[in-house]
Amino acid sequence: MTTVRRWPAYVGVFAAAFDNFAMTPLVKAIAGDLKVELGAATAVATAYYLAYGLLQVPWGMVSERVGRVAVFRVGLAAGALGSIASVMAGSLEGLLLARFVTGAGMAAVVPSVIAWIGEVLPEGERPGAAMEMNSVYSVGAALGVLGAGVLADRVGWRAGFGAAGLLSLLALLTSGALFAPLKPARPGSVRDALSVGAVRQLALIGLVEGSVLFGLFAFLAPTLLRSGSSASTTGLLIAGYGLSVVIWSQLARRLSGRVSILRSMSVGGGLLVVSWAAVAIAPGPAGVFFASIAMGATIVMFHSNLQVWATQAAPQARGPAIAFFSGSLFVGASVGTGLARPLFDAGEVSLLFGVGAAIALGVTVVAVSSRERSLRPSR
Repeated sequence: MTTVRRWPAYVGVFAAAFDNFAMTPLVKAIAGDLKVELGAATAVATAYYLAYGLLQVPWGMVSERVGRVAVFRVGLAAGALGSIASVMAGSLEGLLLARFVTGAGMAAVVPSVIAWIGEVLPEGERPGAAMEMNSVYSVGAALGVLGAGVLADRVGWRAGFGAAGLLSLLALLTSGALFAPLKPARPGSVRDALSVGAVRQLALIGLVEGSVLFGLFAFLAPTLLRSGSSASTTGLLIAGYGLSVVIWSQLARRLSGRVSILRSMSVGGGLLVVSWAAVAIAPGPAGVFFASIAMGATIVMFHSNLQVWATQAAPQARGPAIAFFSGSLFVGASVGTGLARPLFDAGEVSLLFGVGAAIALGVTVVAVSSRERSLRPSR
């Protein structure tokens, strides 16, 4: 098989991650500049995640017909335009609309890459590629948090969104080197995807995982900012997440073949429980930093395995199948941030993350048991 360049896809993944996570350290500066409460400013994440989740399935259907690479490029262009609109926003309402547009565009990027990996790489190479992709995503997320935090302190919150827009444009320019596989002879439909039980299971798991993983992650920075930490310090502490994913990815590669999928998922999910429990017990720099590091294992050992399962669940309708999983993940994140906000506004941070730890335990048990049933030999 001809060697397929992966780096152009990873540039887009990096840009998407930077854009996604740059929001969190900007909320205090946004609240001050636009004269709204800190809790209200966290709605920029809710709007983004909602659009990101709702547009997954439509983008997945379009990608079945026009190809993954075409949708990847259109999404980056729309995301760049949304970031420009974010820079120009003069009110919270205008910023919410701009972030909704940005999320709608960037929703096309990562799922297209996941589906692209499933089409251009043999099955044995997909787990490694998924880990690579998640490592790139996590580094992008870490630099998004750190870079936006520094920019917020030194230049202003608009500079963070401007940097995200420039990265989206860079990814769009480099996407010309991305190999475009042939479109399927018969595009898969939503019915094809939903007829597979594993797709339905993954969508439900993704909904809950998203609410407790990305939904609560959005409150790590506001928790530190409320306690008096600067945006730069907040970004630095949370940026440990990206470095952690890279380290855990290397460890997972060395242990590949010696640790079962189910054990890996159990450890990764368990560390998410420990992460939120740590913040519940110590909702300050120490607890947040520990959670950022431990969450790296969750992404590598738990979430990556769910992504690989999503590429295998319905090969006859890979685009919609992955879109259902990824869409559910970020609709869940939007629901999570919305439900968590009243507790955060009331100052009940320990209760908020304690509930998160309990939900993380539940979704880990369900995901591992569901995956175990899917791996049983059919009779």
